[in-house]
Amino acid sequence: MPDKYRHMEEAWGIEANPFPSEAIHQGPEPYNPDVFPDEYDQFFDKLVYGALMDRRGFSFLWSKGANGEDTGFGKTSLLKHAAREVNQDFAETVLRNAGMKEQKIKANLAVAAYASLNTLSAAGVYPILFAAAEYLADPKKGFSGRSVLDHLRERIIENNALESDDHKGLKTAIQTARRSLGATLVALREDALDAFVLGEDAGFAEFLSGVSDASRIRSGLSYFDFVFTIASAAGVPHFCVFVDQLEDLATTPTVTKAKRSREVGRLRDIIAETAPFAGKVRFVFTFHVRAANALDEMWRLNRLPSYDPEDRANAGNLVVLRGIQDVEQARKLLTTYLDSKRAEGEKDDLTPFDENTLPVLIERSSGRPGILLQHAYKLFDRAADEGLPKIDRQFANLILGSGRVGAGQDSSRIPDPIDAREIDELLR
Repeated sequence: MPDKYRHMEEAWGIEANPFPSEAIHQGPEPYNPDVFPDEYDQFFDKLVYGALMDRRGFSFLWSKGANGEDTGFGKTSLLKHAAREVNQDFAETVLRNAGMKEQKIKANLAVAAYASLNTLSAAGVYPILFAAAEYLADPKKGFSGRSVLDHLRERIIENNALESDDHKGLKTAIQTARRSLGATLVALREDALDAFVLGEDAGFAEFLSGVSDASRIRSGLSYFDFVFTIASAAGVPHFCVFVDQLEDLATTPTVTKAKRSREVGRLRDIIAETAPFAGKVRFVFTFHVRAANALDEMWRLNRLPSYDPEDRANAGNLVVLRGIQDVEQARKLLTTYLDSKRAEGEKDDLTPFDENTLPVLIERSSGRPGILLQHAYKLFDRAADEGLPKIDRQFANLILGSGRVGAGQDSSRIPDPIDAREIDELLR
């Protein structure tokens, strides 16, 4: 049997298998907006530009397959990429591309945080808000090697003509911005303020890493309040939070109906009623049918905006991902990953895949990019193991079989019910 990794490089010009072995976003992974150009543009047009202009706090990113599938459509990849695009220049480019008038852009800058409910410790609104603060403090989630909060600090210093080491002046500028948000607002956390003022680069991230799990659950709102104020002090008035895996709140067996109702009520309070967030925070939630069904009653009881993707009246506040529709999309998806590990040769080359494998991959994955990439991993791995010169339709059918992937092949997470009860106690 040949050395498959040597074969990948010598026969195909690829340094290693570029595809994810599991249909779960593990990041960082390559992203190509041209795979889903319409949905990509709609996200920024509706869920960023539109949300800012309409002062809309609730927007939704759906996934719906032709055969009832609802996972593996790339919602996570899109949210993470969108957050990076917003933060790169605090939404100047995405707002300009979406059509906002040039003279309005500087007054409508935005920051974006990504947070996920994919762990039990984050099965509530306050932990999600803490995770948003962590995201903005992480240099790996920022740009130019620095966190988003570090860039916001730099803006505060520049806007107030401060010296970089003027800690007192920086603190005063933040406190002044806080008072401008509301004269009766509670004071910022003093420990967070000191850590931010004194700790450059990854200093604030280190401070957050020391916050206990109990404090994250009980006090996540106060940490979110702090980073919201920092953005405002930097002249960035809009705060976007892209919330992934909402289905974990809706479908996890250990999350009781009472807790779901309480957390949905908290969402309403924070986004629509609580100062200084009301009218200034823009949340985008991932949705699919199972989550929608589980949350329907409490969502309506709290009079929250409809998330029904079939209601034409909701077209302005949601985007629906429907997966790979044609072979050109599949080609762009595969070549994006292949190019990320290409040692030599032309970019946008499908090698070692034959064009006739693309319909097989689309059919077997039901057009879901996450599943399609997982299948591509298997084909790439097995073909390298066997030392094949290419991957053709016959080999794809041999390895993947025929027919669409079944719903039963999806994975689900079952959290520890003891931990869930402990978290419920903290949130009371």
